[in-house]
Amino acid sequence: MATARRGFSRWLRARSEQSLKQAACAQIAARYGGRVPPAPHGADRFWVSVYAPTFHRLPRGLRTAVIARMPGSHRQKWTYPSRPAGPAV
Repeated sequence: MATARRGFSRWLRARSEQSLKQAACAQIAARYGGRVPPAPHGADRFWVSVYAPTFHRLPRGLRTAVIARMPGSHRQKWTYPSRPAGPAV
């Protein structure tokens, strides 16, 4: 069960990231007069036309809470690289 949940969580996160990227590309293309991507088909229509605009309309606090509750890479504790000591040359 845990493996299935983890698989679904990864799929959900990847799909939401992809749809948000597609929506952002379409907005940039429309704003700057670029080529408009083709209209989404099937399930893509939901993700780009419904999910992405709804996600962007959520208040920032609620959006952060939703992201924090989704399992995924955002929960990893990333370490910052240490600054090199001494001269660069």
